[in-house]
Amino acid sequence: MNFQYRLLALDIDGTLLNSKSELTPRTKEAILAVKDRGVKVLLATGRRLANTLPLVRTLGLTACVVVHNGAVIYHPQAREVIRQRGIDLPLAQEIVDKLGALGMNYVVYTGESEGERVVAPVGSWDEPEDLLIYYLGESAEFVEKIKLDVPPVRISLIDRVKKIDSFLEDLAFYGEKINAMVFGTERNIWRGIEIIPADCSKGVGVADVARRLGLEAKHVMAVGDNVNDIEMITWAGLGIAMENGSRLLKAQAKMIAPGNDEDGLAQIIEELFLEGAKL
Repeated sequence: MNFQYRLLALDIDGTLLNSKSELTPRTKEAILAVKDRGVKVLLATGRRLANTLPLVRTLGLTACVVVHNGAVIYHPQAREVIRQRGIDLPLAQEIVDKLGALGMNYVVYTGESEGERVVAPVGSWDEPEDLLIYYLGESAEFVEKIKLDVPPVRISLIDRVKKIDSFLEDLAFYGEKINAMVFGTERNIWRGIEIIPADCSKGVGVADVARRLGLEAKHVMAVGDNVNDIEMITWAGLGIAMENGSRLLKAQAKMIAPGNDEDGLAQIIEELFLEGAKL
C-alpha cells in the first residue's frame, strides 16, 4: 500500500460513477478496501448535499463532504454544515436581475438552506429538452420573482451557446468578485455557467478538510474529470484526471486514469493502494 496518501478526494459524476451514473461493484469494492487500510475518502462535487449523501451512506464515508464546488462543507457524522460561503448579496441580486431581464434559464441555490432549496423564475426552463434534470440533476421551485435575503451558495444557468457567451462578457465585469465556471454539453447546443463565491473551489474545500485532519497537500490524492476539478488536482500531492475528462484538466494532471466506463477509478486505486492488485 502507498502510505504517503492518507486522503483520497474524489469527484462524483464522470469519476466515481460511470456514464450511466452507476457506482459499479468493482469501484465500490476498491473504495471500501482502501478505507479498510486507513485512508480517508472524501467526495468533492458540484452537486448539492441531498444529491450526494446517498453515496456517502452507500460507501460508509466519515470524512467531510465538499459540495457546491467548495461553497459548502458538511460533516456527515456531526450532521452539520461546518463551512458555508455565499455570493455577495447585492452582487448576487444584481446578477439574478440581469438573468431575469435576459430571459435566461437559471436556478439559485439559496443561502438560508445551505443550498438545498433550489428556486427558479416562472417561465424559465421552457425548452424542448429537460435541461434542468438532464444537466443539473435538479427539480426547482418556481417563483414569480427571486428576491434574495441571504447570500446564495450558487447560481447555475444553462442556455443557448450564443446567449451564454454574450452573458460571459457581462460576468467579466465582476472580475474576481465571483468564481464563474463554464461547462459545455454534447452537440454544443447548450452551454452552462456555475457561479459560486470568489473564494470557493473544490481545491479550497479539500484543502480545508485536509487541514482539519492534520494533513498537507502531499498526503492527498485527488481524482476528477472536469474543469471544476482543476484547483483540486493541482493542489493535491497527486492529481489524477480521468481519460474521459476535460482536455484542460488532463493537461494539468500528473497521471491519467482509464475512463469511467472502464472502472478507471477502481484501477487507479488498485494500482496505487492495494497490494497485489491486478489491473
